Amino acid sequence: MSEDVTLEVGDRAYPGRLNTPEEPSDRGVLVVPGAGHGPFGDVFLRFSVAAAEEGHHVARFETWMSPGELEAKTDEDLRAELEAGVDFLRSRGSSTIAVVAKSFGARVALEQLPEGVDRLVLWAPAVLAEDAENVPEEAWEHLPSVTPGEFGVDVPTRILQGDDDNIPVDSAERIAEGLPNGELVILPDEDHSFLRNHERVIEETVAFLPE
Repeated sequence: MSEDVTLEVGDRAYPGRLNTPEEPSDRGVLVVPGAGHGPFGDVFLRFSVAAAEEGHHVARFETWMSPGELEAKTDEDLRAELEAGVDFLRSRGSSTIAVVAKSFGARVALEQLPEGVDRLVLWAPAVLAEDAENVPEEAWEHLPSVTPGEFGVDVPTRILQGDDDNIPVDSAERIAEGLPNGELVILPDEDHSFLRNHERVIEETVAFLPE
């Protein structure tokens, strides 16, 4: 079951969707999309339906409609939106909350994760670990680099990374190793869009969510 919902952040309101399980549940999932698309189609929809079937309330919000709108946001804006999304799930009865974030959204989650989140799943985070090997030159030009271990994230974290992504597996490995409770799942033949084998993506994500 799903319903259209609204996320209020300060004086702004953003459209969203909430998938709900058939039975009462205190588990919630906030889905954060990448920079170039909203959270309502493709793997986001499939995951939200599957997670709801497993007993999770799954919230998705379109807090940016275009890359231009996203570029205008500050780090404080992005953190406020994440916090508002978590608070929304709490208002719907979720006491255990996971964040599932894709690409640019995964970078935001690493940098701005609110307190009170219990699990974190990162889909192909759009960030490069310093000294990562096998990185195409154009990737260094378009993606920020970070020092693994400097993120303030200490919750259990699973990174899903395709081995056919332009962001190399070595970078994801270094980021996972720099997290106190990080692990990496490599997806064979999967690219950055996660469209080739969405069943495996969904399976690995749902299996990691709080029970």
